[in-house]
Amino acid sequence: MFHAPQGLAFPGSATGSESVGVRLSLVLRAICSCIVAFWMVLGSLIVSAIAEEPTRYEKLRRERIPRESLIDRSSVESTRGPAGLRRFRWDFSRASDKDFGGWPDNWLRYDGPGYPNYVGIRIEARDPKLEEVVLPMDTAALKPWRRLRQLYPNMSPLPPSLADILVDRCLSIHLDGGLARVESPSLPANPTFQYQFSVDVRTQGLVHDHVYAQIVFEDASGNELGIRETEHVTKSTDWTTLTLTDLLPPRRADRMYVRLMVVGGEDGLEDITGHVGFDNVMFRQYPQLKVATDKSLGVYLPNETVVVRSEMLGLSNEHTRLRLRLYDQHNKTLGTFTRAIDPVEEAARLQAEEDNSKAENDSGEPKETDQKAKRLNLKGVVPKQQIAGLDDSSSLHYRWDLNDLRPGFYRVAASMENDRGASLANETSFIVLGRITNDPSEFGDPNETKESILGLPSLATFQSESDVIDPTPFGWTLPKSLMERHRTGKLSERELARWMQLIGIGWSKLPVWFGPDQPDHADAAALLAFRLRDRGIQPIGLLDQPPEDRLHAYQLRDKNDTRVASLLRDQSAWRPELEPLMNRMTMRIRLWQLGADDDHSFMGQSNIESTLEGISTGLQGFGQPIQTMIAWSWVDTPPATAGDSWRGLHRYSKSPLTAAEMDAMLDREIQEREIAVVAGLVASARPPETWLTINPVSRKKYDLNSRITDLVLRMAATRGHDVAAAFLSDPMNEEAAVLTSDGRPDELLLPFRTASLLLGHRNNAGSLRMKNGSDNIIFRGDKESVLMVWANTPTIEHMYLGENVYEVDVWGRRTPLNLVEHEGRRVQQISVGRVPKFLVGIDQSLADFRMSVRLDRTRIDALLGLQQPLGVQFRNPINQSLAGEMAIVPPDSWRLDEAKKPWNLLPKESTKVDFGVTLENNATIGAYQLPLDFAFETMPPTVIRVHRTISIGPEGFDIRVTTRLIDDGQDGRLRVKIEMVNHTNRLTNFDCLLFAGRDRQYERRVLVLPPRDTVSRNIDWPNGKDLLGTRMWLRAIEQDGNRVINHSFEAKP
Repeated sequence: MFHAPQGLAFPGSATGSESVGVRLSLVLRAICSCIVAFWMVLGSLIVSAIAEEPTRYEKLRRERIPRESLIDRSSVESTRGPAGLRRFRWDFSRASDKDFGGWPDNWLRYDGPGYPNYVGIRIEARDPKLEEVVLPMDTAALKPWRRLRQLYPNMSPLPPSLADILVDRCLSIHLDGGLARVESPSLPANPTFQYQFSVDVRTQGLVHDHVYAQIVFEDASGNELGIRETEHVTKSTDWTTLTLTDLLPPRRADRMYVRLMVVGGEDGLEDITGHVGFDNVMFRQYPQLKVATDKSLGVYLPNETVVVRSEMLGLSNEHTRLRLRLYDQHNKTLGTFTRAIDPVEEAARLQAEEDNSKAENDSGEPKETDQKAKRLNLKGVVPKQQIAGLDDSSSLHYRWDLNDLRPGFYRVAASMENDRGASLANETSFIVLGRITNDPSEFGDPNETKESILGLPSLATFQSESDVIDPTPFGWTLPKSLMERHRTGKLSERELARWMQLIGIGWSKLPVWFGPDQPDHADAAALLAFRLRDRGIQPIGLLDQPPEDRLHAYQLRDKNDTRVASLLRDQSAWRPELEPLMNRMTMRIRLWQLGADDDHSFMGQSNIESTLEGISTGLQGFGQPIQTMIAWSWVDTPPATAGDSWRGLHRYSKSPLTAAEMDAMLDREIQEREIAVVAGLVASARPPETWLTINPVSRKKYDLNSRITDLVLRMAATRGHDVAAAFLSDPMNEEAAVLTSDGRPDELLLPFRTASLLLGHRNNAGSLRMKNGSDNIIFRGDKESVLMVWANTPTIEHMYLGENVYEVDVWGRRTPLNLVEHEGRRVQQISVGRVPKFLVGIDQSLADFRMSVRLDRTRIDALLGLQQPLGVQFRNPINQSLAGEMAIVPPDSWRLDEAKKPWNLLPKESTKVDFGVTLENNATIGAYQLPLDFAFETMPPTVIRVHRTISIGPEGFDIRVTTRLIDDGQDGRLRVKIEMVNHTNRLTNFDCLLFAGRDRQYERRVLVLPPRDTVSRNIDWPNGKDLLGTRMWLRAIEQDGNRVINHSFEAKP
């Protein structure tokens, strides 16, 4: 007997029919799945095709219209001025809307994300009420016009529109929660000319949105070459004109167009309602005037010739005058170059030069050009009737050589003027350096590193390079535009490094955060860093911001937070981006800063030391060990110690600190750390190294002298503290006035250089007391010292500082400081003003001796006729014995026991010389500048004078006298107020006599002074106006005591 296997059915059985149904079901499901998959694939292809299909905007923008047809297709009003120069204007009148569609002809509306079509944009009347009045008149004119056409069939179908004539129209945008961008047709752009662009804008009801215009330049293939942008307008603003002057098309520019922009606020918010109007979009064409010197960075050594070259392009066929003026730092005109330009003569000259050049290059028989050259007159100009004039391609060049210029900052202003009074202007700048130190390598080339045959440093040189250099402690963040010029070959690393050395840069931060696909950028930065070290400049790699197109790779939690701590949060994200580049650069750059100077994103993080150590290790990769710095705010307490690879902090304040504030902040941090170490709160390990930002104050708020003084004093303040380096974070900032936008010198470059070279390797050693109170600081160096001196009020000081002293001003001008006779002594005469100047080569031991001189008391009691002691203390600062005499030069009312006294000091020994002082009966109270003369027994003899302040007054008492004029309807009453303060514990009476000259009777008052109390008395004098400006005398006699107080003062209103 056979049994069917389980699960196997025979035809006709119930089990078999069920199996067939299941199979059919499976087949149907498979077919349906295939159909669905087919349609899904087809749908995705259709969607993809639709997505790849360019929008209407993209099609129209990509359309390449021949250059010669651009003006005809643009619906622009094109006119030529008297000089033949073009003006293009869209005024959104009927001429701009020939089809009456309410949209300017051939203009484009951008319809990308965020720019919805429901935002209303159309041509509307600037004054709707006027339009309402005029339109009925146009309607009323239709019927009589039709009757006229019956009589005159050749008339136009419609009458002239009063609305078109009288109503001014504009392009209006009615906001509805979206942005707007409208673009003009393209116009031809000619790099021969420069342009002025203007547009009228009105905004109503805006809160977040900003309104502005952009000018976009393209080449003939439609590639974008550059964009210029006007200032932004927001809130509610009546019609205002936004202007771009000196609009220069890029070199390969073929066309340009306008973008009218309405964009949201920086916080991402957009206006739901509001109205924007644009009108009178206009380009004006002008000739182009260029002026530059033969050195692209504008830095010249002493005695070098400065070659100024001017170029004029796009000249019109009218007489023009070129004028070049040379100005110094005080805007004083030093010289002028002028040239009258006749367009016919200049065209002939250009043609002759071209013909002569061809003739020289040709061989064989004389050409027609040779015959033409023979017909030239003595000036090399063909007779005028044979030359039509200049055309758009004409370019005129002129040269002006400047010789024997003193060190300083200079500007060359170029202007081009025609007979109609129209003018163009441009300018350039340069500096001439002065030799301000006695260092022979100030301008000299140091021993440069040998190169391989490829022009790159050899491997042996890399391996033998020393890690120890001694740069001046002042530096910059190198502008990215200069880094770009170096990368593109416009500036070699040798040229850039030498320029930085010449202008006094000791440290240079290089912005080097590149993408992983930019190894050539990293190699260029590494080579530049090598050249900088070769010039004694410390390179620093600055990781501030990665390329914008690589931000997605850093897996930011908040896309708007691109601070360095967020970017370097996840090593798995940033190491693949940075490691290939760091391996190339860490061989040359060992010191790195994480984040820009104002990036304080590491502040407040817990375990900051371990975090930074981890980042440093990750950045190091397979390269050399590195050290890192981070930015830190002045107002936050810094970490107490640094780590192995974390070196220190860059201190930054948004509002620049003054020199006094910087001093106070640094002193406070030192004191707080010392207290914390003593209390055991922090270890005495190495504290973080300190860097500072010393950005100049704004040129818009302060005059030139104030800005120079502020910068120099802050640079000087760093030399009194343990500050490793101080930086300008943005030297190309227009308000900083250090470099212009094209990298040429601005007003503060030379003052920065002078202070950097003279103060950089010297430390604050104290200050001298000068007779007229001038401020000063001594900076001690290894070989010579410098005295920096300035005063709020200009004055003249006389002081002996040494035999070979010279003066340097902030512009690098060096002048010998000759010795003159003054009051029987050989001294230097020093003119002191608001701007600091530097006295180089002062005798440091003499300065130390001056600073050691002190009086053993600050006040002499007002005891007339009684001898009182006065001691003078001083110290021998050198390592050999000193001897001499000293004398006090007393006021006429003093009497000394001896005029001179000898002294003798061993090396480093201190002493005190005592004098007996007796005050005469006419001695007055007050502060005195007491001259102290020291005569040294040297060959030849040396005599110096030191001034110290001492006051005369009653011990334990203060007296103050003030005057004021009181109006009594006649000549006024002069009120004299006598106020005395008793600091003692006893009751004292003073008999006060007040004298007002020989013509007035004296007044008498008695002041009773209780212990620790203040008493005042008023004395009124009639006819007070007659007393103004006279000297009055107060004599206060202590009853039952020995004190007599004489006080002289001037009567003031």
